[in-house]
Order: sequence, then C-alpha cells, then structure tokens
Amino acid sequence: MFSFNDLMVIATKCEMLHLSGVVVMNNDEVVPETEKDCFETAVSLEALFKALPNVKTFKYFLPKNSLNIITTKTVVKLLKIPHFLCLDKFEISEIPEIFDITSFYGHIKENKKTKIYLCFSRQISDEYKTRLQTIVDEILETEYRDYNVPMIDFSGTTSSTYHKMLNLYRQN
Repeated sequence: MFSFNDLMVIATKCEMLHLSGVVVMNNDEVVPETEKDCFETAVSLEALFKALPNVKTFKYFLPKNSLNIITTKTVVKLLKIPHFLCLDKFEISEIPEIFDITSFYGHIKENKKTKIYLCFSRQISDEYKTRLQTIVDEILETEYRDYNVPMIDFSGTTSSTYHKMLNLYRQN
C-alpha cells in the first residue's frame, strides 16, 4: 500500500515509473484494516496516470485483486489523457477481464509511438481469451501493419503464437 500523496512527492517529475504489486490509496481514506479493504480505496489507473504528466515509460504489475484500479471505463479515460498517447512504453501485467480490450485494440491500431506490452491475469474467462485470440490472430494475419505491434500475453495461447507475437513486438 502506498499513499497517493507520498507517491506524488517522489514521482511527479519522473520519466520512468515501475510499480509492482502496489496499491496506491486515496489520501482521504482511513488506512484500511484488511488487504481487501485497501482495494476499495485504491486510486484508479487513469487517475494515477493523469497525475504523472512527465512519465515516458510506465510499467505496472497489478496486484492480484485490482478492484477499482482497473474498471470498465479505464481504457476510455486513459485515451483522453494527452500524455498517455505520447508514451514511449506502456506495460501492464495481471490485467483483469474488465479491461476493455476492444476499445484498447482500436487505439493499438492507430498507435505509431508507444511500445505496448499487455499481460492478462490467469483468471480471465474462456470468452475473454477468445476475444484476445481473435485480436492476436488479426494482428498476425495482417500483412501491412501501420502501427506498433503490441505484445499480448495470456494463458491459453499456443507457444508458436506467443513467439510470433514476441518477434513482431521486438521488431518495432
């Protein structure tokens, strides 16, 4: 657990931020008594990112329970933040299926700047895995890609598909 104010003291001017298993809590909230309670006071990914205008490389290994960090509106809100569109690198791991991959894929197909690495939670449903596989297949089947190819990692993908995606990602 980390206070939003404490993080802003050390991170407002940083260009590279890597968080691993950290829950950034709202300052107005009382310190949670249990681990479950800390997720209820968590700052959303988009609120966190909005407060970090100088970040060029953003890596976040989400805690296992990312309640309130990622919501159904996270993608739409992230895409409205001007400096999000100017990132050099965006990596996020343990992504829950509430993440709007369809909208984010629209951004991916227009993205010419940011290297994107998405690693999804092992807890995602088969239906969500099917959506991810459809996106991966479309990327791999496209001959001319006018965008930076992302790395999309999720359980259930074949080894050969994973390596094809990784090779394309590394070529960017």
